[in-house]
Amino acid sequence: MEFKDIIMNRRSIRSYEDTPISDEDLKEILEAGTYAPSAVDLQPWYFVAVKSPEEMKKVYEVMGQVSDDCAPALRERFASFPQVAEESIKFIRMLGGAPVVILAFLNKPGLTKTDAPMVESVSAALENILLAATAKGIGSCWLTAPLQDSSNDSGKCWLTPAEEGSNSKALREAFAPDKGELVAIVTLGYPKMTPKAPKRKEGRYVII
Repeated sequence: MEFKDIIMNRRSIRSYEDTPISDEDLKEILEAGTYAPSAVDLQPWYFVAVKSPEEMKKVYEVMGQVSDDCAPALRERFASFPQVAEESIKFIRMLGGAPVVILAFLNKPGLTKTDAPMVESVSAALENILLAATAKGIGSCWLTAPLQDSSNDSGKCWLTPAEEGSNSKALREAFAPDKGELVAIVTLGYPKMTPKAPKRKEGRYVII
Protein backbone atom coordinates (compact mmCIF):
# COMPACT_ATOMS: atom_id res chain seq x y z
CA MET A 1 0.00 0.00 0.00
CA GLU A 2 1.37 3.41 -0.96
CA PHE A 3 1.92 5.81 1.95
CA LYS A 4 -0.61 8.25 0.48
CA ASP A 5 -3.19 5.45 0.42
CA ILE A 6 -2.50 4.63 4.07
CA ILE A 7 -3.23 8.25 5.02
CA MET A 8 -6.32 8.55 2.81
CA ASN A 9 -7.75 5.17 3.85
CA ARG A 10 -7.42 5.64 7.60
CA ARG A 11 -10.84 5.88 9.23
CA SER A 12 -12.20 6.10 12.75
CA ILE A 13 -13.65 2.60 13.18
CA ARG A 14 -16.38 2.12 15.75
CA SER A 15 -17.42 -1.50 15.19
CA TYR A 16 -14.99 -4.41 15.20
CA GLU A 17 -14.86 -8.13 14.42
CA ASP A 18 -13.90 -10.38 17.32
CA THR A 19 -10.82 -11.57 15.39
CA PRO A 20 -7.74 -11.22 17.63
CA ILE A 21 -4.71 -9.16 16.68
CA SER A 22 -1.47 -11.11 16.75
CA ASP A 23 1.17 -10.12 19.27
CA GLU A 24 3.61 -9.67 16.40
CA ASP A 25 1.37 -7.12 14.67
CA LEU A 26 0.61 -5.39 17.96
CA LYS A 27 4.31 -5.05 18.80
CA GLU A 28 5.05 -3.59 15.37
CA ILE A 29 2.21 -1.07 15.76
CA LEU A 30 3.45 -0.02 19.21
CA GLU A 31 7.03 0.15 17.99
CA ALA A 32 5.92 2.54 15.23
CA GLY A 33 4.59 4.82 17.96
CA THR A 34 7.98 4.95 19.65
CA TYR A 35 9.59 6.27 16.46
CA ALA A 36 7.58 9.49 16.48
CA PRO A 37 9.36 12.84 16.85
CA SER A 38 9.33 14.33 20.33
CA ALA A 39 10.28 17.62 21.97
CA VAL A 40 14.06 17.62 22.59
CA ASP A 41 13.97 13.83 22.18
CA LEU A 42 12.30 13.24 25.55
CA GLN A 43 10.09 10.46 24.13
CA PRO A 44 7.50 11.15 26.84
CA TRP A 45 5.07 8.33 26.07
CA TYR A 46 4.06 5.12 27.75
CA PHE A 47 1.58 2.73 26.15
CA VAL A 48 -0.45 -0.02 27.76
CA ALA A 49 -2.04 -2.42 25.27
CA VAL A 50 -5.00 -4.08 26.95
CA LYS A 51 -6.27 -7.33 25.39
CA SER A 52 -7.07 -9.90 28.10
CA PRO A 53 -10.76 -10.21 29.09
CA GLU A 54 -9.89 -9.66 32.74
CA GLU A 55 -8.07 -6.39 32.11
CA MET A 56 -10.61 -5.26 29.51
CA LYS A 57 -13.32 -5.45 32.19
CA LYS A 58 -11.48 -2.73 34.09
CA VAL A 59 -11.52 -0.54 30.99
CA TYR A 60 -15.25 -1.11 30.47
CA GLU A 61 -16.00 -0.18 34.08
CA VAL A 62 -14.44 3.24 33.60
CA MET A 63 -15.81 3.74 30.10
CA GLY A 64 -19.34 3.20 31.39
CA GLN A 65 -18.93 6.32 33.53
CA VAL A 66 -17.20 8.12 30.66
CA SER A 67 -20.20 7.35 28.45
CA ASP A 68 -22.58 8.83 31.03
CA ASP A 69 -20.42 11.96 31.32
CA CYS A 70 -20.19 12.43 27.56
CA ALA A 71 -23.88 11.83 26.84
CA PRO A 72 -25.21 15.37 27.49
CA ALA A 73 -22.52 17.04 25.34
CA LEU A 74 -22.99 14.54 22.51
CA ARG A 75 -26.77 14.91 22.53
CA GLU A 76 -26.38 18.68 22.35
CA ARG A 77 -23.73 18.48 19.62
CA PHE A 78 -25.85 16.16 17.47
CA ALA A 79 -29.29 17.49 18.37
CA SER A 80 -30.35 17.25 14.73
CA PHE A 81 -28.97 13.72 14.42
CA PRO A 82 -29.98 11.90 17.61
CA GLN A 83 -29.03 8.50 16.19
CA VAL A 84 -25.44 9.67 15.79
CA ALA A 85 -25.38 10.78 19.42
CA GLU A 86 -26.76 7.48 20.71
CA GLU A 87 -24.37 5.43 18.56
CA SER A 88 -21.45 7.49 19.85
CA ILE A 89 -22.55 7.03 23.46
CA LYS A 90 -22.82 3.28 22.94
CA PHE A 91 -19.41 3.14 21.27
CA ILE A 92 -17.75 4.95 24.16
CA ARG A 93 -19.32 2.51 26.62
CA MET A 94 -18.41 -0.72 24.79
CA LEU A 95 -15.61 0.49 22.48
CA GLY A 96 -17.18 -1.23 19.50
CA GLY A 97 -16.08 -4.63 20.74
CA ALA A 98 -12.44 -3.82 19.95
CA PRO A 99 -10.13 -6.71 20.89
CA VAL A 100 -7.33 -4.34 21.88
CA VAL A 101 -7.32 -0.95 23.58
CA ILE A 102 -4.15 1.12 23.84
CA LEU A 103 -3.91 3.60 26.69
CA ALA A 104 -1.40 6.40 26.10
CA PHE A 105 0.14 8.11 29.11
CA LEU A 106 2.30 11.21 29.50
CA ASN A 107 5.48 9.66 30.87
CA LYS A 108 7.32 12.67 32.26
CA PRO A 109 8.92 11.88 35.63
CA GLY A 110 11.43 14.57 36.51
CA LEU A 111 10.81 16.54 33.32
CA THR A 112 10.67 20.34 33.48
CA LYS A 113 9.16 20.98 30.05
CA THR A 114 5.64 22.37 29.97
CA ASP A 115 2.78 19.99 29.26
CA ALA A 116 1.97 21.26 25.75
CA PRO A 117 5.12 19.97 23.98
CA MET A 118 4.81 16.68 25.87
CA VAL A 119 1.18 16.15 24.84
CA GLU A 120 2.09 17.05 21.26
CA SER A 121 4.84 14.44 21.33
CA VAL A 122 2.51 11.71 22.59
CA SER A 123 -0.03 12.77 19.96
CA ALA A 124 2.59 12.35 17.23
CA ALA A 125 3.24 8.83 18.52
CA LEU A 126 -0.49 8.07 18.46
CA GLU A 127 -0.75 9.13 14.82
CA ASN A 128 2.10 6.75 13.99
CA ILE A 129 0.13 3.99 15.71
CA LEU A 130 -3.02 4.74 13.70
CA LEU A 131 -1.15 4.71 10.40
CA ALA A 132 0.82 1.57 11.23
CA ALA A 133 -2.46 -0.19 12.06
CA THR A 134 -4.06 0.98 8.81
CA ALA A 135 -1.11 -0.39 6.83
CA LYS A 136 -1.91 -3.82 8.31
CA GLY A 137 -5.64 -3.62 7.56
CA ILE A 138 -6.39 -3.03 11.25
CA GLY A 139 -8.95 -0.39 12.14
CA SER A 140 -8.58 2.14 14.95
CA CYS A 141 -10.27 5.03 16.70
CA TRP A 142 -8.56 7.75 18.75
CA LEU A 143 -10.63 8.75 21.81
CA THR A 144 -10.16 11.58 24.24
CA ALA A 145 -13.56 10.89 25.81
CA PRO A 146 -12.00 9.80 29.15
CA LEU A 147 -10.78 13.39 29.54
CA GLN A 148 -14.41 14.49 29.79
CA ASP A 149 -15.50 14.46 33.41
CA SER A 150 -18.70 16.03 34.72
CA SER A 151 -17.67 15.45 38.34
CA ASN A 152 -14.74 17.87 38.38
CA ASP A 153 -14.81 21.15 40.27
CA SER A 154 -13.55 23.30 37.41
CA GLY A 155 -16.92 23.47 35.68
CA LYS A 156 -15.36 22.14 32.47
CA CYS A 157 -16.27 18.85 30.85
CA TRP A 158 -13.15 18.51 28.69
CA LEU A 159 -9.98 18.39 30.74
CA THR A 160 -6.32 18.42 29.81
CA PRO A 161 -3.95 15.80 31.25
CA ALA A 162 -2.70 18.46 33.66
CA GLU A 163 -6.27 18.82 35.00
CA GLU A 164 -6.73 15.06 35.41
CA GLY A 165 -10.35 14.14 36.16
CA SER A 166 -11.74 11.09 37.92
CA ASN A 167 -12.20 8.99 34.78
CA SER A 168 -8.70 9.44 33.37
CA LYS A 169 -7.29 9.06 36.88
CA ALA A 170 -9.13 5.77 37.31
CA LEU A 171 -7.54 4.41 34.11
CA ARG A 172 -4.10 5.65 35.16
CA GLU A 173 -4.37 4.08 38.62
CA ALA A 174 -5.59 0.78 37.16
CA PHE A 175 -2.96 0.41 34.45
CA ALA A 176 0.03 2.76 34.91
CA PRO A 177 -0.03 4.48 38.30
CA ASP A 178 3.57 5.72 38.03
CA LYS A 179 3.65 6.74 34.36
CA GLY A 180 1.86 10.09 34.26
CA GLU A 181 -1.53 11.35 33.14
CA LEU A 182 -3.69 9.78 30.44
CA VAL A 183 -3.56 11.55 27.06
CA ALA A 184 -5.92 9.37 25.00
CA ILE A 185 -6.96 5.82 24.25
CA VAL A 186 -6.99 4.02 20.91
CA THR A 187 -9.18 1.07 19.96
CA LEU A 188 -7.74 -1.52 17.58
CA GLY A 189 -9.38 -4.33 15.63
CA TYR A 190 -10.47 -5.59 12.24
CA PRO A 191 -13.37 -3.43 11.03
CA LYS A 192 -16.89 -4.76 10.74
CA MET A 193 -17.58 -1.81 8.49
CA THR A 194 -15.51 1.08 7.17
CA PRO A 195 -17.28 4.44 6.92
CA LYS A 196 -16.78 6.93 4.13
CA ALA A 197 -14.42 9.79 4.82
CA PRO A 198 -16.20 12.93 6.02
CA LYS A 199 -15.98 15.83 3.61
CA ARG A 200 -12.80 17.80 4.22
CA LYS A 201 -13.31 21.39 5.34
CA GLU A 202 -11.92 23.93 2.91
CA GLY A 203 -9.60 26.82 3.65
CA ARG A 204 -7.53 24.92 6.20
CA TYR A 205 -4.10 25.64 4.72
CA VAL A 206 -2.28 28.24 2.67
CA ILE A 207 0.96 28.24 0.69
CA ILE A 208 2.72 31.60 0.76
